Amino acid sequence: MEQEQALKTEIIALSQRLITLRNRPKNKWDYETIAETENQLTASEKAYENLLTQIKIQSPETAELISVDVASLAEIQSLLDTDTTLIEYFVTEERTFAFIITNNSFKTIPLNISRAKLIEELTLFRDFIGLDEPYPQELQQLHEWLILPLQTHLNTTKIAIVPHNVLHYLPFAALTDGKRYFSKDHALFTLPSASILRYLPEKRKSAIGSLLALGDPEATGISPLNSARDEVRTIASLFNTQPLVGKAATESAIWSKASQSGTLHLAAHGKYNTLNPLFSSIELVGDNQHDGLLQAHEIYELDLSSKTNLVVLSACQTNIGELSRGDEVVGMNRAFLYAGTPTVMSSLWNVDDAATGLLMKEFYSNLQGGMGKAEALQQAQKAVRQNQEQDYSHPYYWAAFSLTGDVGN
Repeated sequence: MEQEQALKTEIIALSQRLITLRNRPKNKWDYETIAETENQLTASEKAYENLLTQIKIQSPETAELISVDVASLAEIQSLLDTDTTLIEYFVTEERTFAFIITNNSFKTIPLNISRAKLIEELTLFRDFIGLDEPYPQELQQLHEWLILPLQTHLNTTKIAIVPHNVLHYLPFAALTDGKRYFSKDHALFTLPSASILRYLPEKRKSAIGSLLALGDPEATGISPLNSARDEVRTIASLFNTQPLVGKAATESAIWSKASQSGTLHLAAHGKYNTLNPLFSSIELVGDNQHDGLLQAHEIYELDLSSKTNLVVLSACQTNIGELSRGDEVVGMNRAFLYAGTPTVMSSLWNVDDAATGLLMKEFYSNLQGGMGKAEALQQAQKAVRQNQEQDYSHPYYWAAFSLTGDVGN
């Protein structure tokens, strides 16, 4: 579509202009031009998003990803195995509701907790004050509100969670009664919607396969991530392959190699766009083919349906900012799911480098040992939490990462 391509070209040009303007020494910044360019970019992004909204969606799977066509309760139940319980939350200004579904039961539980209270406790937790307390009071309070009233209905080893609104920012694995974490007894994963269960089985691949790992992209305007370079090298060694680091960590490598890789691991800066989630991006190296910003709307055009069984976004989020509806958090995951991978693992905050490296090594080792993805993450988090050389017991160190999508082998 010509209009779509024209808007995309305009957005790329404005983005590159903004990068150039900001790369000058701060004492030489033209603040008026920068502000004008930012406004033009925001307007163009909004126009692009509106255009996509107007385009008639042909794929029913796309409709599921943006919650247009809702599966019936009976269909959802038929898609759940006997070892999985699904919890779908719905947050309103005054109350929150939990819908609990198994393959043979359904329960609605009203929770007397407002959106404002959820934001208050989440914000306090995400300030990460006092990392010596393994069971933060805020997570105990959130557990009391969101899990305790449901406890008698949660009798399976796997729990699928469909978050809503600000709950997209919540590390459910770290919710605690002060003695045990929610993830101690349950392997957890999230879904963008319950209806997407229709499509996950057909996306499933038989093994984790080969690895394409990119880390610490080296380009003008990108801050160094030395820990990311170490991270992908450690992971690549488990697969007997070489990672793409520095100037080799290009966006073009994604377009040319990702479709043939069983596992795609990206350790780079990420930028959330709260106003226009389709323009959230992962910062890679640009060249004469691609600008280096792998944006959510571009990911929809990737074909990961053949071999890619897992995408891991070990990105440093630079602008998650104030808690909003969570659209920017779930948007990138949805994009990769639509592109064809059954599972995405991503983080909710910038994690300690050493702890992330340890968690990733444990996670991939567990996968190679035959564990399912949810159990592999559950046990990796436990290993980080119980590390003997360094105190990583606070959820800040181990609870940022979560799985979205299918969690089979």
